Amino acid sequence: MGIWIVDDEVNLANGLKRAFEKRGHSVKCVMTIRELQEELDVDIPSLVFLDQCLPDGNGLDMLPKILSAAPRCRVIMMTAFGDSSLVVKAIRQGAYNYLDKPFPLDAAMNMMTRAFESIKLQNQAEVMPQGVLVGSSPAMEKVNDLLLRIGSHQGITVLLTGESGTGKEVAARTIHRTSNCTGEFVAVNCSAIPEGLLEAELFGYVKGAYTGADSDKQGLIEVANKGTLFLDEIGDLPLSLQTKLFRFIDQRTIRPLGSTGEKRVSLNLICATCTDLEKKVREGSFRSDLYFRISVIPVKLPPLRERGKDVLELASYFLGEFSRRMNKPFSGFTEEVQEVFMSYPWRGNVRELKNMIERILILRDQPGAPVRLADLPAEMLDAGPVVSAPESRSQKCGASLNETLDSVERDLITQALSRCGGNRTQAAAELGISRFSLIRRMQKHGLE
Repeated sequence: MGIWIVDDEVNLANGLKRAFEKRGHSVKCVMTIRELQEELDVDIPSLVFLDQCLPDGNGLDMLPKILSAAPRCRVIMMTAFGDSSLVVKAIRQGAYNYLDKPFPLDAAMNMMTRAFESIKLQNQAEVMPQGVLVGSSPAMEKVNDLLLRIGSHQGITVLLTGESGTGKEVAARTIHRTSNCTGEFVAVNCSAIPEGLLEAELFGYVKGAYTGADSDKQGLIEVANKGTLFLDEIGDLPLSLQTKLFRFIDQRTIRPLGSTGEKRVSLNLICATCTDLEKKVREGSFRSDLYFRISVIPVKLPPLRERGKDVLELASYFLGEFSRRMNKPFSGFTEEVQEVFMSYPWRGNVRELKNMIERILILRDQPGAPVRLADLPAEMLDAGPVVSAPESRSQKCGASLNETLDSVERDLITQALSRCGGNRTQAAAELGISRFSLIRRMQKHGLE
């Protein structure tokens, strides 16, 4: 991936160039806005370190032109004049991040690594086919491998378990697609259909079976013949139907309401639940024989909070999906947003993440810029992990209020600086204070 260093400080540019080339990257040094414009006419960079103050103008003015020529490019602004308002302006115009001169080489190297990871996530999101379980964590690799092995067979019975929103229907569709079924994928939510209608919906009926049955009706089980029947929320299936479903699974035949004959049906049966079926069996609300019959192949989908960086892959996937649907360009997420995503509990799992990304794209007013903290819903920021001072400081017996507050403030500043690679301007912006105020507080706590 090509890196451009746009800076008239020769020593800085050459130092960065040597460091990046040692990592195997192709590096080009540019000293002026005019030269940058000429290069953009013939080439496209993957990553640009752009100085604000250049001999022939303000580098920030070139930011929109760079992103217009290279939408996938990540631009990192550099300046010796730290200004929180400038940081905000740069990020809003699409800058990936910001370096406050002078900065350590490690900070630039770490930022380069994270920028390329961001590009990789975006590229992966754009080539992922519809209906797959996105994620490369060990937990999801295990699940996807199992789904592919299941899909190589037909006429199977699978039980998908996991919290609400973990992607059980997507998993079911993955099995259906890979099994090369010739029939349809039929999804039934057992909790959404009234008990009095559910039997007729599943098994069908013949004309005259009951008042109002003016003609024969094919049941959804028969509709799914040669395909896949997906019974979602199987734990809510009434006991009166559990017996009939068990007989169908055992015999693979159905008898429509009012009929004296049976019909043979061949299909994949995939059941799903977010409840504890074993507990329901113990309580007597779910038949034990049916439970053992539907759990021939159990597959548990892990919650999003246990999937590590899968949340970033999923976020990029959904951002790309909604961006194309709404015709709104995007350039990923800022590092601060990625940190929030990684620490957020995601109680609604993948469904909550998808809905949140859609909400952001609908409400955002700056197409092309990365998703920022300001784009996230307030309740998401409020739900972040609570940062507390170490017990040795904040909870020790006899500590005064001022001592506790000073300890918490020091820890918050230390953590912000660590996340921002020592960049004071970024840390100040993250903490919501001015750069001058940050420096003064650092001096107060001996963090210089």
